[in-house]
Amino acid sequence: MASSPNPIDIENVKQLAASGSPALAEVLEAYLEQPEPTPDAPPREGALTFQAFLQLLATAQGLRTPEQRRERATDAWKRFLAQVDPAPPPRLELADLLVRIYDEGTDAGRSALCDVARSAPLVFGAWGGLKRIYKLAEARLDAELFGALAFRFDTEVARGGRREVSRGTLIYMRRRAWRFLRELGRSVPELYPQFAVEVLRHYPPDTRFGDLWVANHVWAHGTGKYDGRSFHGGVPPSDMVKHRAFGEAWKRSPDPLMLLLSTCQADPPARFAIQGLRKDFPEALRSVTPAWLARLAYRPLASAHDFLVETLLGSPELHQSKLRGLGLHDAALALLDSPSAKARAFAIEYARAHAADLDAERLAALLGSAHKDTRAFAASALQGRGPRALGHAFLGRLLRHGETEAWAAKALSESFDRAELPEGFLVDMIYGEPAQKRWAAAYFKAKYRPGEPGTGFWVRVLDDPRHEDDDQATSTALDALGKHPIAAIGTPWLLTALTRKRLGDTVATWLRKADALPDLTAEGVERLKGLVFSAETRAVALEVLGNPKIVTPRQLTLPWLLALARRADPALNGFARRYLLAHMKPQDFDPGQDPSGRGDREAGTAKLFALALGEKEPEPMRAFAQTYLRCHHPVLGPEQGEAKELELKPALKRAAFTAERIWPALFDKREDVRRFAALVTRAELRAWGYQTRVYELAHSDAREVRNIAFDALRKAGDPSADPAMTLTLEELDPAQVFALTESLKKSARELGLSLILKHYARIGGPERLGWLMQSADREVRLFAVRMLWEKHRPRDLPPGWHPRAARGEAAAPAEPPEDAGRFADVEALRRFLRYVLSGIPAGRSPEPGDDAGPRRRLSASEAKRHVIEIVRDLAMEDAAFAALVAPVIAEFTGSVAKGEWQACLAALMRLRRAHPGLEIEGLASGSVGQESA
Repeated sequence: MASSPNPIDIENVKQLAASGSPALAEVLEAYLEQPEPTPDAPPREGALTFQAFLQLLATAQGLRTPEQRRERATDAWKRFLAQVDPAPPPRLELADLLVRIYDEGTDAGRSALCDVARSAPLVFGAWGGLKRIYKLAEARLDAELFGALAFRFDTEVARGGRREVSRGTLIYMRRRAWRFLRELGRSVPELYPQFAVEVLRHYPPDTRFGDLWVANHVWAHGTGKYDGRSFHGGVPPSDMVKHRAFGEAWKRSPDPLMLLLSTCQADPPARFAIQGLRKDFPEALRSVTPAWLARLAYRPLASAHDFLVETLLGSPELHQSKLRGLGLHDAALALLDSPSAKARAFAIEYARAHAADLDAERLAALLGSAHKDTRAFAASALQGRGPRALGHAFLGRLLRHGETEAWAAKALSESFDRAELPEGFLVDMIYGEPAQKRWAAAYFKAKYRPGEPGTGFWVRVLDDPRHEDDDQATSTALDALGKHPIAAIGTPWLLTALTRKRLGDTVATWLRKADALPDLTAEGVERLKGLVFSAETRAVALEVLGNPKIVTPRQLTLPWLLALARRADPALNGFARRYLLAHMKPQDFDPGQDPSGRGDREAGTAKLFALALGEKEPEPMRAFAQTYLRCHHPVLGPEQGEAKELELKPALKRAAFTAERIWPALFDKREDVRRFAALVTRAELRAWGYQTRVYELAHSDAREVRNIAFDALRKAGDPSADPAMTLTLEELDPAQVFALTESLKKSARELGLSLILKHYARIGGPERLGWLMQSADREVRLFAVRMLWEKHRPRDLPPGWHPRAARGEAAAPAEPPEDAGRFADVEALRRFLRYVLSGIPAGRSPEPGDDAGPRRRLSASEAKRHVIEIVRDLAMEDAAFAALVAPVIAEFTGSVAKGEWQACLAALMRLRRAHPGLEIEGLASGSVGQESA
């Protein structure tokens, strides 16, 4: 099976044939024009598809000898028809169907077959049926079908288009058609003219007669100027009866020639008939009936018209004065648009003398003739009639023709008052042909004052459906309408026109320039609101809605603006934000406004904070509310870009920005909420009295929140710092600062260490350094030991102590350290170290980084090992510090804790290696050297 989207299948054609439908030929041709159906499955291997079969036939036609071509084509047909899969295309069934219709012999069937023979595509299926019908027509002496098919064979050779029949086959068939006519003329001459006429009457006017075979044999066989394929020389000849075939057969009766002249479609067959009648049957021409002559007038053939005129002029019984009585009046007038100049001249002369009452509509139709003399006659006849008798509508139509344009324009302007030309007529002229448009433009300029006609007329012009296809008329109407005040046009129409393709841009320009729309109703405002959701009208709708001279804030309504602000579309929420910022006061946000629109400021402020910080509010809404609160903050507002752009003055007091509203937002999971809260907190921190709570912020995961604490603490005591958001030195809390060193955030730990270093004299001390030495962070422990040594060095230093110089430089002379906080002597510092090492508790946790997971607790021995390692590292750099701490470390080598004494022993050996001259009680220098080796 094959599947196809084609709307017609073979069963449809069969049903029409069975019912005798007059549409059979048309449907059959449409069926043959369809593409071939697509198979449901790929063809099996080795199968001969229809396209492959056609290719085999085309290859066969390229062989050299007829025998080879015939043999190869026959083999292809046998192979294709013998296979079952894939089955032959259904259209091959048409051959039997057409022959069956022919055999039935019904009038409807024969008419359909003639139509198919004349124009159906010559493809397999239809071709098989037509070829068999042709052979039957020859055998049965069926002149009608023979003529239709012989005509088709004769013209198809030189015609393009879709066909599957080879050129050679068509040449053979047309040669066969002439051979049949020739044999008929020899054996049955009385039938020859009948069959020849049936062929000749089918040729259309656009036929290339020089390429024909059958027709040229009919009227030029005797010239002998032809070979096996075509004629040579001038064909058709001027004398078409001198060399005609079987001339005696044509002299038997005038009836075939009379039939040909009455039914042929082209001039050469008509001339052949006329010349034959004049030569062989002159008495028959003198006895023709007026009805037969009248039929010739309606044939679109110049030769037939010339023959008709000659016949009329040659007979006194057919004088012009008698034509009306003979029923030839209309036939003579029909020659007014004849392709023959001779016939047109006769008709014009007759019309002037005998048709003064010729209908104006017919004359107007003749103005569209292709012939200049006919148009001139029609124009002259019309201009001889009164303009008012013709009427303004008819004169408007005459504007379209060059011969009558000037006269009609003058008649309309001078013969009719302005009130006599109705509005509909003027609209028709505006939408008419170019000449009618020109007249309309000149008429309005001459007959109307500025501002006339009014807006109603031009609105009706633009409401005419024709404006969609007429740019010039639309432009004219828009230009005229644009000269009126926009208030006079009418807002309802403007809003409707805004959505129309050809009017929208111009109307949008008018609306943008408008300062007022007095007739804008509540319904109109709602329509404008609806237009913001269309991409084509959004921009102008927002501009009009945003103009408070046209639409007041109360007409827009707060709920609609807030709904717009919630939308993700930046154009919509951007408009809502700007409008709310510029035109809405805090009290306007009060959900409980009274009917007059007055609201409570406090309630409106609370609503704004709910919109800015609410958990369920979408981001665009939060962004608007946050912007509004920022712009109306007394301190922050003047610095905001939106406030500067819109020239806003703060409408809120600082008391509205309470800590209860803002402080919790610093810990919100939404970034925009935190940023807003951070900005307000910086401005209100000291006003709230929350400056001492900045330590809480230093541990935040959000950088913008941590930075509040960092800025407040780093600049503590700096005279150039902003006092509103900076702590004083007195407000630094030692416990909180030292607690920063244990923060989960590395940046907070670094802040704590920098504060300790900067303000050690105020917040430090050896006890706190001892606490730092137990930190899980190695950097903190190292910092504590360094600070201990630098800030609390004993007053009586070990003998020979001096600061360690850089490599390659001489040691600088020792400078006495600050006395404040220093230990009284070396032993005091050693006692402190013993206290720290022996009193380290368990529980401090390691801190690998800012994003670390849950931390495990350290054991006391591990914490003590960390302190020993830090003391060791500093002692390796400083010999004096090494001499001070070595005895303390040596004391702990006797600990029962394996990890502790091993760490101390390892530290002492590394100190001995770093300072070879260092004496450590209980360790012999030799043993240390061996160990190091």
